[in-house]
Amino acid sequence: MAGLTPVIGPGWTIERRYGMYVHANISSVSSFAPVGEHADWYWSHLGSDRLAGTAPHASPMAEVLAYHRDRWAHVGHYDEFVPFLTFHRFDADQLLELVIASGMRSLVQTAKHQDGYCWWDAGQLPRSSARSGPMRDVVGEVSAACRRHGVRFGASFAPIDWSAPDVPIDSQVLDLVERYGAEVLWADGPASVTGHADLIDRARDLADAMGIDLAVNDGWGIADPTFRSLTRPPVGIDHRPWELHRPLGASAGFNRAERAEHLLSTGMLLDLLTEVIAKGGSLVIDVGLGVDGTVSELLQHPLRSVGGWVNTHPDIVHSGHPFDVWGDAQVRYVKTRDDVFAIDLAAGAEVVLAGLTPDRYDVTAVESDDGGALHWEQHRNGVTLSRIDRSPAGLAGVYRITLRDAVEAIRLFDDRPTPSIDLAALVDGAAAGDIVQLGDGSHHGLAAIPAGVTLRGMGWDRTSITPIAASLALAAGARLEHVRVADESAVASVECSGTAAAIVGCRVDGRIAVSADDVVVVSTAAARIDVVAERVTLERCTLKGDGEIETAVHLDGGSGHRVVRNEIVDHICAIRATAVSASSIAENRLQARWWGVHLARCDHVDVTDNQIHNTMRAVDVDGGNGSIITGNWVADGDTGALVQFGATDISIIDNHVERCRLGVLVWDAPTTTLGPNTFVDIHEEEPCVFGPDADPDPA
Repeated sequence: MAGLTPVIGPGWTIERRYGMYVHANISSVSSFAPVGEHADWYWSHLGSDRLAGTAPHASPMAEVLAYHRDRWAHVGHYDEFVPFLTFHRFDADQLLELVIASGMRSLVQTAKHQDGYCWWDAGQLPRSSARSGPMRDVVGEVSAACRRHGVRFGASFAPIDWSAPDVPIDSQVLDLVERYGAEVLWADGPASVTGHADLIDRARDLADAMGIDLAVNDGWGIADPTFRSLTRPPVGIDHRPWELHRPLGASAGFNRAERAEHLLSTGMLLDLLTEVIAKGGSLVIDVGLGVDGTVSELLQHPLRSVGGWVNTHPDIVHSGHPFDVWGDAQVRYVKTRDDVFAIDLAAGAEVVLAGLTPDRYDVTAVESDDGGALHWEQHRNGVTLSRIDRSPAGLAGVYRITLRDAVEAIRLFDDRPTPSIDLAALVDGAAAGDIVQLGDGSHHGLAAIPAGVTLRGMGWDRTSITPIAASLALAAGARLEHVRVADESAVASVECSGTAAAIVGCRVDGRIAVSADDVVVVSTAAARIDVVAERVTLERCTLKGDGEIETAVHLDGGSGHRVVRNEIVDHICAIRATAVSASSIAENRLQARWWGVHLARCDHVDVTDNQIHNTMRAVDVDGGNGSIITGNWVADGDTGALVQFGATDISIIDNHVERCRLGVLVWDAPTTTLGPNTFVDIHEEEPCVFGPDADPDPA
């Protein structure tokens, strides 16, 4: 969180770097969400008016309404699920056995989710596991089991309660410390505007009096959390305390719709764990309990598989801290006390340790952690080592490196960076039709490219521009070619405010905004492109998100747009068109969290020949008229195409959908036309679902 100054927490937090976050709430009964969503938000997915505006996702969700109609039509109110919440197979010691077998040393348990259901007898509240549902104190059972097995116990608590937003929470939070000895207080969900500084101060005082080293995350809205909670690793090493938490799949709560291909594999989980440790963080894996209180075998498999490796190398995982470099896609570097370890994730007979170049380190010895004989040599590209018996090193090879700093080499050339060039002076006096050719190096000081002028670099990897106020404007007919637009904060933007402006072959470390007609953006890399204009062409561009950016391409109004042959990955929505008409979205390669192509109130938009994978809703048509969805290839998501909110005369023809939960879902759009489509390995029995017929009251 921006503006926070985390403090170094209790010593145990840097000695127990891998743990489990156990999720359960009333939604554990249904245990369902579209693949890519959180199953523990089922109440919100049903579209309750009470929860309007509380979540970033769509609400209601047609996928959940259809599921509820087909399986839970007799449940008209969310709390009517509680009698089914039996937890009849829950065993705290079995849960702790899984934690230990997974190589973990800490456990955070959901004490209260945002649905307000408590998993202990919290202030005699009726909506608790002690007085309804399981009829047992689950927090008490888990905390006692943690003490028996030597695992640190923490409690997750939601400051926001959907069921009773005005109920005071102080006594509940303090109860978790006083009665159950919680050593972590994890705030689940957004904190209130004012934060909870007074409450956390009281909790810390109480913990001190009890001899507890209390750790708190940054969800409480306080200035001095013990650690920041992230959902993705930082780009490089970060020595400030941080913890990454994520589920094995997309859902923190157990989602029965997820298959093995939707989860982190054993190798992917070990990749993530070693990256987090090498970059200075801790990893907590979200694990959802089913309605019976158990962890599914599907979730257990990667945890136990990686646990065998972790329990063989406990010091590396739990006591390791960053080396000078964290590593790369194949090798991670971790330091423990005075030892440096290289972790070879490929576990091959040969490996190159690219980070250990002789200009930085003099490597004097390399030993295999399993005692295998090695041959190694250091060269200008690093260290190459080979296992003499050529045998693989198990899940990941571990090598102890003995090294010392290299003697500083004599510099034969002056490698000081060249000064930045004043770009305004180069452009001054340029007229329409002129080409201003830039050379290698960095340039600064320009606010706008004049009308009709072309600013051309040597390639975005050779010529860079730092604009005034981090934004560069293009006037009518201006062109920006083959440069990188960047600043130190990586939020630089380009504003196409002139008609028929163009950006060609550039890299923009931030956003491109188009507010004029007939603009063309071609072969350009950026984080996002926003369009409020007519007849804009976006072609052969690459847009890479960070998983948190809402939309890669947003067309807001206008007609005649062409979004073709672009590569878009890692946004919440790849392409969104709002109130757009007579446009084409074609031949793009898309991967996003929730939406591939999202048409909202659009008329006669063609979505054609796109490749969309690992995306919850490949194509989502919300309202509008006459759009055609045809020739698209969709795989490994939840739904190939969703048509809803009264959309009329939508055609879905000749699409190929495979390994998705549903092929097509049509909800409240009765004039939709389904032509021949190909469905392969669809999870549900019927690939096409239509409704609503018996829509429940989602109160």
